Amino acid sequence: MKISVVGAVGSVGSPVAFYLAATGLTDELVIVDIPQVANRLEQHAIDMSTAVANQDVTVIAGDYPDIAGSDIIINAAGMPQGLIKDRMEMLPKNIPLVRDIALKIKEFAPDAIIISATNPADPLNYCTQVVGGFDRLKVLGYSLNDSTRFREFIAYAKGVKRSQVQALVVGEHGSTQVPLFSTATIDGAPVSFSEEEKSSILGEIPNILKRLEELQSGRTAGWTCATGIAQLVTAIKNDTGALFPCSVVLDGEYGQSNVSMSVPVILGATGAKEVKELQFDPDEQAKFEISTKAMNNAARIVDEELQK
Repeated sequence: MKISVVGAVGSVGSPVAFYLAATGLTDELVIVDIPQVANRLEQHAIDMSTAVANQDVTVIAGDYPDIAGSDIIINAAGMPQGLIKDRMEMLPKNIPLVRDIALKIKEFAPDAIIISATNPADPLNYCTQVVGGFDRLKVLGYSLNDSTRFREFIAYAKGVKRSQVQALVVGEHGSTQVPLFSTATIDGAPVSFSEEEKSSILGEIPNILKRLEELQSGRTAGWTCATGIAQLVTAIKNDTGALFPCSVVLDGEYGQSNVSMSVPVILGATGAKEVKELQFDPDEQAKFEISTKAMNNAARIVDEELQK
């Protein structure tokens, strides 16, 4: 399997690229970034190539023509943003960048499955699909981190190991995300929550981005993205049919069209094989509708920018 990572010098792209190579999920890894960091890109390629020598992975520091033939392309490129309070603040600067990358993918690797990991993931995933005219179910916005964190909070609240918990977050990968308590299980068994537990868990979610941003470290959740994206790649590579939350451009599902947002999908060799339409609890449905409005507004901003 050939995988290309765009924005591979960045704080998401570099750990994603290394983890995919180190776990043997790719036979050929192409890493791409802007010319201004060509020396760092080459350094990464040299170091990674040695680090994964026992995996027989070929690592290439390349440019867009080198992505040709990729089975999967991960776009983790983003413009410098400074301190932010909401991921949506990143949209204006990143639309032109993602548009240009989508055109390059269309030119050199139009049949690849694309994983969009640039924030805000939902409207930029929509941007990628529209610009490239790609099959909408082969363009996946990365949003698994939300569900992973939700599971952590549930584990802490219930006093169990994090590996015992499953639960999904849908909607925006951002401030209007919708944690689905109705999907939560511990060791496969449904679990109930008191209102106090729900309130405590929901209260933690806005603090995630706040804590990371206040550190002003110049990094983001690169390690979490690396392991999460590897899960998606594994499902695609092995055609597992596993269920994951991914942002996809909807075409009637959940009553929405021409908008990308996180929903449960069945992943396999062709990308999202199916969008699973869940029945939400009434309070979850109300929150989901708020999120759909926010994501439709963001998609229309993308439309307006692309028409300029």
